[in-house]
Amino acid sequence: MFIKKVLGSLFLALCFLLIHCAKEPQVRLTPAERDQKVVVEITQALTGLPQSEKYPAYDPAGVQKEARLIAGALVQQTRETNKVFQMERGPVWHNYQIKSGVKEKGYCYHWVPELLKALPQQPMQYFERHWGASFQSMGRENNAVIITKRGAPLETGIVYDAWRGVGRPFWKYVREDKKYKWEQRFHEAQILMGEARVEPKK
Repeated sequence: MFIKKVLGSLFLALCFLLIHCAKEPQVRLTPAERDQKVVVEITQALTGLPQSEKYPAYDPAGVQKEARLIAGALVQQTRETNKVFQMERGPVWHNYQIKSGVKEKGYCYHWVPELLKALPQQPMQYFERHWGASFQSMGRENNAVIITKRGAPLETGIVYDAWRGVGRPFWKYVREDKKYKWEQRFHEAQILMGEARVEPKK
């Protein structure tokens, strides 16, 4: 009886092992494939954002097209900009490297104008860009790009924060960002007129 129990246990263990080994191995994505995956995610997120009552007429195909343009531009510009900023570890460490003279740029407020310049340099039809800021003058300041549907409140949008992503695409819904409470630092007109600038702190 004891031997039967042992053999039964071994049989079950072997079956369990075979089942798990039979699972397909996880496919590792290339950097380009990962970026494309993020572009799709951001496109879907932007498309599903709530619209303003001021602009009730939305063409679904137009919204989709513009959302994909924004997503692709932000992700591609993130990669291009990080070739210059060369963020490799955490954002706090990178800030320390800048202060130490090892790196020249890459603060959060350096990232935002670089990302914004990748977007169309005229008002978009369905979406609106914002320069968002959090914890200003509190030693924990962060700056990021925020995208909303045109005319919609800031809190209904998504925040795109390549600084927090350590030079990689990173986004969250504004309302779901538990780390930062975002507010508008510069609105779209200021951005397009070249008035959105942050001076380095001394």
